Amino acid sequence: MAALAWLALFLLGAGAVLLALAWRTWRAGGLPKARVVATDTRGWRRPSQPYYSPTWDLAGRPDYVLHHRGSLIPVEVKGGRTPREPYEGHMLQLGAYCLLLEEAEGRAPPYGLLRYPEATFRVPFDGRLRRRVVEVLEEMRAAEARGGIARGHQEPWRCRACGYRDVCDQRLEGPSGGY
Repeated sequence: MAALAWLALFLLGAGAVLLALAWRTWRAGGLPKARVVATDTRGWRRPSQPYYSPTWDLAGRPDYVLHHRGSLIPVEVKGGRTPREPYEGHMLQLGAYCLLLEEAEGRAPPYGLLRYPEATFRVPFDGRLRRRVVEVLEEMRAAEARGGIARGHQEPWRCRACGYRDVCDQRLEGPSGGY
């Protein structure tokens, strides 16, 4: 009977240690304690449908959408080196997701999160970011109206990773004649 009590005590202690480690890992991640309402990560659960905005003629799907304090918060996860400050392109992508969520929900997210391997940046979705995203969307549409946008690189690996590679007439061909 004493052995059973010791086993129960050991299991209780091990559970407490695991809970403390999970709590520390969550806090180190920089993400708020929130419910995940949508995901684009295929390994965790089935990906959510993309968001679409007829106003901006824009579609996209953040890596995660969190429900936190009554707001939907887009989260974009990036690999590679962690920058000192978020890259502008990443902030624009996050801002575009904020536009999509605003149209879908009727209310703009107050911020979005950029998660790098060693840091999470909280990016306010303010007037400045909104204006910059809209400006870039307008620049993209103008470039497309002028005759399209040429591929801006010579790196086959980028083509392999691109979601448009199957329909792109500018993709770089690999040694086998295609991807």
